Amino acid sequence: MTTPSWQKVLSTLAGERSRELYARAVLGQPLDAAPREVQRLVDAGLLTPEQTVAGGLFKEVLAAAGPGTPKGVDRFFREGRIDGLPRAGQDRTDLLGHLAERLLPADGEISEPEVNRLLATVTHDIPTLRRALVDHGFMERYPDGTGYRRVTEAS
Repeated sequence: MTTPSWQKVLSTLAGERSRELYARAVLGQPLDAAPREVQRLVDAGLLTPEQTVAGGLFKEVLAAAGPGTPKGVDRFFREGRIDGLPRAGQDRTDLLGHLAERLLPADGEISEPEVNRLLATVTHDIPTLRRALVDHGFMERYPDGTGYRRVTEAS
């Protein structure tokens, strides 16, 4: 049997009569219910076909409703920060592009301390991330070292 959705469980328990019957089943009391009322609890996964409480149902429903596997650049973030950069390839390029758009202003010069402050919001390894953004063409360092600017398509 497949695990019912949390929506099915909650919508069934939203009915006062269903809650009462489920509470009786949990307490081991006689259900005194019409067959269709019992079937509603069985269909929701709250009771087994033998009219006993389905053990572990709530754990299963919560586990099934848990967050899915992150996709795209989100898979490189843990609690809002990146652990490190992907070694090479499209993943690295995609992540750096995402970070440049998310963190760096599109117009104007940014001082190195300001760049460092912005990058510190997502990493502990600021110099590596700053260098990768420059090396991959997402950020440009002024030749005299006075500042940086984000490279945009219009640049």
